[in-house]
Amino acid sequence: MNAQKGRAEGDQGGRADESASDAMHRLLGRLVHSYARLDHFVGLQLKWLGDYRAQPVEQLLRKTVPFDMRLHRLKKLAIETWGHTDQAVANEFREWFAAVERVQKQRNTFAHGRWGEPRASADAVQLVELTFETNADKMKPEFTVSLAEFGRLVSEVEGLSANFMALQRKFETRVRYTKDWEDANPVGYANWVAYQETLGK
Repeated sequence: MNAQKGRAEGDQGGRADESASDAMHRLLGRLVHSYARLDHFVGLQLKWLGDYRAQPVEQLLRKTVPFDMRLHRLKKLAIETWGHTDQAVANEFREWFAAVERVQKQRNTFAHGRWGEPRASADAVQLVELTFETNADKMKPEFTVSLAEFGRLVSEVEGLSANFMALQRKFETRVRYTKDWEDANPVGYANWVAYQETLGK
């Protein structure tokens, strides 16, 4: 095992002196763990908003259903609940979902790829994306992942759930009533929508 030393810049809780290979494995473990917690968080938020908006979501909460499908439905419900009548608010939620989609792709690449030995420097590791190609000419080339970049990705994934809750708190005055109340009080709901439209002016 290569004994080069390195530390991921911005990686909270890291040890001051460890091999780049050990740092990679530690960060990879944190990434897998934090992504699993994010998946759980998305499911809980979907369950709550589905009940709140009287939307059927139970089929999406099965373990065999892909994360993408839960995320897509949560996005629709979140914008319906907080981002109605104001595109600026809706866009803040869209940015959060875009961040989740981006880190999901990176997580899949990192979790399923093949990691090599540190070679270029003490603070970088080589990675090859998962492939079953046997023709060397068709294989994707390896690329270098800096531990600093990896550490920032892990920290971002670890903070996404809190960021979503912060958006809810930021726009709590815009949260819609429950679906059954809106259906039973069309005049009151129309007045509330008109008031919400004034908040963005």
